[in-house]
Amino acid sequence: MEEIKPKSIFSIPHYKLLSAITLTALISWSAWLLVIYKLDPYEATSMALSLFFLSFTFSIAGTFTIILFFLKKKKTKNEIYIKHVMISLRQGILLGVCTSTCLLLLMFGMLRMWNGFLLVILIMLFEFYLSGKDELD
Repeated sequence: MEEIKPKSIFSIPHYKLLSAITLTALISWSAWLLVIYKLDPYEATSMALSLFFLSFTFSIAGTFTIILFFLKKKKTKNEIYIKHVMISLRQGILLGVCTSTCLLLLMFGMLRMWNGFLLVILIMLFEFYLSGKDELD
């Protein structure tokens, strides 16, 4: 009997991953617009805010991922590796979480320049740690 091995994410072509990320970003942007136009934050506050931040985080992370991938592609002279997609996805998610956290702090009236910088520095240090770990692999 042949053993069926599960596919690794690194065996998927990069354009399929990028198309899935693009589709997710488009669906998330449309969900964000739907939340903006259809939900009243005064009637269903917790549901409206949670859906707003969830869809915003996914949409901004997908958008940052696509932008970062094409910047990496331009920098590496059109050499495309699946690792570039994975690194761009990680960085896009971190930027999306950072943006959403800053927006949440702004909504609560707690965003100041120093804690915004502190959040960005914390995200950057986490990314430096993960990218240093990637270099060792």
